Formats: sequence, C-alpha cells, structure tokens
Amino acid sequence: MAVAPYLSGKAWADLDTQRLADLLDATRQEGWREALSGIEKDAPFFVKRMRNLALGNWHMLLLHDRADRALDVGCGFGSLPLGLAQYYRETVGVEFLPNRIAYASTRAAQDRRTHCRFVRASGHILPFTVGSFGLVTLNGVLEWAGVYAEGNPRELQLRMLRETRRVLTPGGHLAVAIENRFAMESLLGLPDTHTGVIWPTVFPRWVANAMTRLRTGTPYRTYLYHPNSYRRLFHAAGFESARVFDLISSYNDYDFVVDVDDVASYRFLFQQDRVRSFFRLAGRVRQTLSRVWPGALPRVGYANLVIGGATTSTILDATHPLWQALAATGAQPGRHRFGCQGEEAGQLSIVSHDGDRVTGMIELGTTLPADDASITIPARVYATFGSNLRPATRLRIAGVECRVHLPAAN
Repeated sequence: MAVAPYLSGKAWADLDTQRLADLLDATRQEGWREALSGIEKDAPFFVKRMRNLALGNWHMLLLHDRADRALDVGCGFGSLPLGLAQYYRETVGVEFLPNRIAYASTRAAQDRRTHCRFVRASGHILPFTVGSFGLVTLNGVLEWAGVYAEGNPRELQLRMLRETRRVLTPGGHLAVAIENRFAMESLLGLPDTHTGVIWPTVFPRWVANAMTRLRTGTPYRTYLYHPNSYRRLFHAAGFESARVFDLISSYNDYDFVVDVDDVASYRFLFQQDRVRSFFRLAGRVRQTLSRVWPGALPRVGYANLVIGGATTSTILDATHPLWQALAATGAQPGRHRFGCQGEEAGQLSIVSHDGDRVTGMIELGTTLPADDASITIPARVYATFGSNLRPATRLRIAGVECRVHLPAAN
C-alpha cells in the first residue's frame, strides 16, 4: 500500500531529513537546547514541542508508583519519554525512524538520563515481554495505525491496543492522546491535520474515503472517534475500564485536563475566560455554548486523553486515596475538580471548585519550588484560580511532593 503524500510531516511542523541531520550534528556539538535556539526562527512550533518535556504530565492523574517502568510508543524525537523519566524508574521510547531515535538518544545522553532509552520497533509488534510496564502511552499515534500496514484501519488500531495491553502489568494503564472526531475545529472546516482535507472526520467512513481519494489519491485510513466510541474501542481491545478526558486545547499544547463527564468544570473554565484556542472561530462558538448549552462542550473538544486498564481511578475522583491522605491538612476534593498543566516535567495541579469559585488547589510534583511564592502552573492561570488561595501545607505522598493551597481567611 502506498504511503499517502501528506505524511511528509509538514502538518506537524517536523523537519525534513536533511534539516534533521543538520540539527543532529549541531546537537552533538553544542547540546540539544543550544542547537534548537539556532532553528527557532524558522521552525518555532517544532522547537516548542522539543522543549516541552512536560507534554505528558497528565500521567500524574494516575499517581503511579514511581518505581514503575513507562513505555512511549511512537515516541518521535523523544520529548515525552524524557519528561516521563523525571518520574519513573525507567522509561523506554519506541520509534521506527532511525534518525529520530538517534536524536532522542542524544538528548537523553546529554541530560544524563541513563534510565531513558530508545528502541527501534513497530507499535504493532512490541519487543517486550508480558507485563513489562506500568504505563504505556501513545501520543498522537493510534490514528496512524492503519497507514503503514494492510487491513481494516479499525482492526489495525485494535491490534495495536491489544499489543500495548499485553506488555502492561496487571494494574497498569494505557494512555492515548488523540483528536476528537467531532472537534469543533473540524466541524467548522479546519483541514484535518492527517489528510489535509476538510471534513473527512465528520462524515461516514465511506464518504471520507471517497473525499480523500479524490483530493489526495489515497484512501482515508487515519480513523478518529468521539469519546463514547473511544470507550467502546478500548473495551473491544480487552480493557475492562476506559475513561475519557479532554486535554484543553490540544494534546501537544494544553492547559487543563477535564473529565468529559464533568460539565460543571467545562462551564467554569469558560466562564473564567481562561481557555486558549488555536482556531479563533471554534473558540468563539465554544464560548457561546458555555452559556447556552454547556453539555455540548465535551462532545466538541479538540483532543481526548483515553485511559484504559483493569480500573481507571484518578486523582480527579473524590474517592481517590490521595484525598484521604490529605484530609488532615484541611484539603477537600470539593464538588468538582480539573487538572492544570505544570510548568516543568513531573508537575500537575488539581483545582477544586464549587461551580462559581475555586475552593482549593493541590500542587503535585517530583520536585516543587522551595519558595512558596513560586507556583508551578502558568502565571496567567494562577492569577485567576489562585487569587483567593494561600499555601497552607507541604507534605510528601507516594514519592511525590504536595503543596496544599486553601482559601485565604476573609
């Protein structure tokens, strides 16, 4: 089967083969951070992605044992495994393209991440034994499962999911970051990033197939789903439990993590006017929906995080053991909760609210600033959510530092 011409990487702002070779040479001579500065003007989005080692901080929703091992399938240039290495005992990145493995390995060596390594393999056949990892991640990868192999795309996606399930420990989790089929951006005509075609995700598969054949000469094989369908897909792959979250506003650049069943948190975030949008029209429509039909917001989010396992409890759940461990500090889960992306790898905050105001915040991190005036979430976010809070207590839970923020006394 021919590889579609749109898989050049342009949609993802990746570098072509020669430019990547030049970057690798510069990286070996100057260091990876310094070498990125040299191409920032010409490739700003690529550089931003490479520097963002906090990309996978959503994994802290699971609060895994830090002695676990983590695997990132389709790791690309290595940013996500390098970030996971801040937390886990060992991380492994799987990638098929040798030049990407070379670049990722060079970065790990320069950062002295000896417990972070990279392996050449396909996501369809992972070279690991049963029960090797506590966490497996696929970041923008599952949709491509049907492109590089023959067969029905959905069946190929199921095969990849089952393969990840095989290498998970009994209590482990698979986390898949992927676009929503019915994202508002797609409904409003933003070209699909996988095909370059307008509206293929929103039409039935047979229509999408005809559309992409007409426009690109290749069939439609990068299947996306909506939240309920992602749950069904995971169940079909053998996962007993599956949860869906919204990474607002994109899995490559998000501020908030919201359970798609938590409409109150969607409404609260939009009322506070803190939701960024990379497609202005979609942002305006969502803002309107937050006032007239907030229940529609989970259906039209851009990017989903799907977590599967035997159980899928997270620290966004009021029943999670974290809240019992924090009870003596005065921290309460509150009526509703959402996650805030941390500034550095291994940092995530949970904001509690009652629908109208913030009632508390918990900062979690492998390391937190010693100075209570230094906050790990973006300043523009804290300016809204932290204005009535004060740092109250510090403690350590499950190998993670916690800083509790409670409402300031009136």
